[in-house]
Amino acid sequence: MPAYNFQARFIQKILSGTKPHTIRKRRKHPTKVGDILWLYTGMRTKNCKLLAGARCVRIEPIVIWPFEERIAGNLDFSVNQLAAGDGFSSLHDFFDFFRRTYREKVLNDFEVIFWDTKRMISSKDFVTYLEVHHG
Repeated sequence: MPAYNFQARFIQKILSGTKPHTIRKRRKHPTKVGDILWLYTGMRTKNCKLLAGARCVRIEPIVIWPFEERIAGNLDFSVNQLAAGDGFSSLHDFFDFFRRTYREKVLNDFEVIFWDTKRMISSKDFVTYLEVHHG
């Protein structure tokens, strides 16, 4: 059950289903299609809050060149659509986030992790979900 933390600015987009994915560095124990992703904000703080749970439906590896504003990957939509779906208001803001966050010329070993926005588990249903699936 992989957990992902999100900045507060993405909360409404996650809950409304307009942010159907996240872009992350591949983990030591990678997320797999079929995993339930637990989406949080404020992890590792006293303000930690579970936003929702959602099943991972697709993972696509990508390489990002933030300073060249370029991406390579097997995506079936444009880089503009990727940036918008990831919650950014512009392509420039999208690449600026990766420039400021990672400060590297090439970001290898990243992936786009998609979840099912239509069948998300609300934070209110979290305990019931755990009882049913993990006894």
